[in-house]
Amino acid sequence: MHHGKWLTAAGVVALIVVAEREHSNSRREWNALLDICRSTQDACALGADGRYVRGDAEQLYQRSRAFDRRANRWLLGAQASLLATTALFIIDLHPGQGPDNIPYPPVKVGMRIAF
Repeated sequence: MHHGKWLTAAGVVALIVVAEREHSNSRREWNALLDICRSTQDACALGADGRYVRGDAEQLYQRSRAFDRRANRWLLGAQASLLATTALFIIDLHPGQGPDNIPYPPVKVGMRIAF
């Protein structure tokens, strides 16, 4: 348990890094699509089936969506790993025992307010 929680925490970080890379790829493809759309007035016209008439525009759109879907999957994995990490941290707690490095007993602090 003690070392497993750190392994899953490192997994969270790794999964987020990979998701960020996939999202960056998606943004790159999307920006290329926007460049095409801004090039001429009808460059991003849609056909009757809802797809771009230009093949290159449709390809950029589909690739952008694919990168985004992959980024979402990596983020879901990161969230699952974060839940596992949290569970391992909770399981690793020692109930009823305080940390060894605090030399003073806990102090109770209170306040009364008179009306």
